[in-house]
Amino acid sequence: MASSSNTLAEVLLSRRVQEMVVNGEQPVSLYICRDEKDAQNAPISPLAPIPIIDLSLLSSSSTEEELQKLKSALCCWGCFQAINHGIPFLDEIQQVTREFFRQSMEEKKKYSKGVVEEMEGYGGDPSPEQGQFLDWQDRLLLTVYPHDLRVPKFWPQNPQSFSEILENYTCKMRMVTKLVSKSMAKSLHLEENCFLEQFGEGATLQARFNHYPCCQRPDIVLGLKPHSDGTGYTIILQDIEGLQILQNQQWLTVPTVPNALFILMGDQMEIMTNGIFKSPVHRVITNKEKVRTSIAVFYTPEKNKEIGPQDGLVNEERPRLFKHVKDYEIMHWEHYQRGMRALHAAQV
Repeated sequence: MASSSNTLAEVLLSRRVQEMVVNGEQPVSLYICRDEKDAQNAPISPLAPIPIIDLSLLSSSSTEEELQKLKSALCCWGCFQAINHGIPFLDEIQQVTREFFRQSMEEKKKYSKGVVEEMEGYGGDPSPEQGQFLDWQDRLLLTVYPHDLRVPKFWPQNPQSFSEILENYTCKMRMVTKLVSKSMAKSLHLEENCFLEQFGEGATLQARFNHYPCCQRPDIVLGLKPHSDGTGYTIILQDIEGLQILQNQQWLTVPTVPNALFILMGDQMEIMTNGIFKSPVHRVITNKEKVRTSIAVFYTPEKNKEIGPQDGLVNEERPRLFKHVKDYEIMHWEHYQRGMRALHAAQV
């Protein structure tokens, strides 16, 4: 029998945060993640000096300096801002995302996911375990590659340009992941295709369109709870600030860089690099006056593909830190629902 709090969570998740805001409702207890007194004493989060990497330099013949910048960024921060990525239509994917969420609730609910188990579709994440708070957001999650894993019933027909723009964006994301994966390998003096081989030919891309409505209590309500990603890595496009990473026990705000993609390592990349590249814990804060939208593309090894530390990164000076694991994202999700990280479960 479900607990009363989980029953309430399912009731809330069957609705939409957007709907609550339109109706003038205040966040109820299951959305409150911190004590008001603690929130009042919390320091203001400064902007993080996230390194900026020029992807056009990584694809040129003279790349050593940029490769070392990339390695340093991923060792220290586990993320970077990617510029000159060759995607000319970022405004279009952002605009079509906003248009989707501006539609009537009746139209959006045509693509609704199941409340309890289903991941893909429109709505909120499934109910977390008892004691975990809910996120102040609505989202649309779609598998975009490989094509045979797509679930057409969740792909919006309106706006009419949605599918075409997303198809183009998916093609560009595949190019970016190929370049970044090869560049990461070269920065560590490994064979350039080694990470691509670990991801496999059927590596998946999932697009998550996030909508964070205005919240009257940004001091005690979060848009997205603290976590690390269970992906290989994640490519994020954001319109306004709100994403924060945890660095040396301090929350730092990720700045918005015009026309940049924010690329964030997931746990599986930390495993593949034997702990050299970091998978940072991050969260999203809410905003009292501004709506925030973002598009996150998750790049994950193909289903049933075993991954583990690259042989060239295991030696006497740096012994093996992680086991070989399969379908890590499932283990990650089970821990995430409990407010925990799964990385320790993959350690030797």
